[in-house]
Amino acid sequence: MTTTAQKMLIDDLDATSEQCRTVLDSLKSKNETEEFDKLVLDLQELVTKRQNLLDVLIADDSFVQKDYLQRQLELTLSLEVKAKLVMKSLHAEIHLGKKNQRQVNVYKSIDSDR
Repeated sequence: MTTTAQKMLIDDLDATSEQCRTVLDSLKSKNETEEFDKLVLDLQELVTKRQNLLDVLIADDSFVQKDYLQRQLELTLSLEVKAKLVMKSLHAEIHLGKKNQRQVNVYKSIDSDR
């Protein structure tokens, strides 16, 4: 049996988890630095909120829905995979940007030697 407080925690946790998914999906497609930075900050806040909600739910000894907690663990792992993919993509873009900048510098150096 789920208490009213537990039901509210579950609803808030589900909403927060969905917001995390949405922000991660948005991060995949955003290239503008300002918007990207805001989304990353939003994601950090959502992850912290989600962790706090999970901590409260787990600390409640009367909460016995192990299947729900198992789904939350699976969701946590899937969110982690998505976040790592976004981070890997961003890392590749940064690396490509540095490589392109080096090429530009080489061309500038060659042009200045003429």
